[in-house]
Amino acid sequence: MSDDVLQLYLKDWGFMNSQLSTLREDQLKQLINMEISGKRRETWIERLHQRYSKLVTARQRAELLAGGTL
Repeated sequence: MSDDVLQLYLKDWGFMNSQLSTLREDQLKQLINMEISGKRRETWIERLHQRYSKLVTARQRAELLAGGTL
């Protein structure tokens, strides 16, 4: 997904929240970095990071249960 498309997520709180579940880890990481280098809205960064952390935790747990290590 291009930066221009991702910028759309940072324009409207309601839209962003409604679409968070469709984004991958890398896209969320990119959005977090875009927000930090732009407007730096704490609540937006916190919400994006909450979703990012949830995905990272789920992936790591699945890897551990499959016999992997951290």
